[in-house]
Amino acid sequence: MAFKIAVTPTYMAKIVVELLNMHGKHEKSDFMAEFKRVSLDELDELRTLPQKEVLQKVLVGWSGLLDESNTSVPYNQMNFDVVLAIPQAFAALSEGFWASIFKAKEKN
Repeated sequence: MAFKIAVTPTYMAKIVVELLNMHGKHEKSDFMAEFKRVSLDELDELRTLPQKEVLQKVLVGWSGLLDESNTSVPYNQMNFDVVLAIPQAFAALSEGFWASIFKAKEKN
């Protein structure tokens, strides 16, 4: 497939969150995060910011994120704050954003 310089303003990336369960074992769950595409100049600026501010600037939506009753969680400021208050979700989102820019796709 040919590379096109006309790209969409946002893109989706799979975010995998690992949490310990009641038995002390890690459980993986995932959702799709929608990130804003950024320029090289914007990346330079983002590198100087705390990670929460980076996510405030680049995370613009998500899908597949559910609450305890399996209801879809809409993207808004309140839910953003709730998700980022979970350390593992915060780390997964931050890593997911930077990996979506700099990390090559891994093969299974």
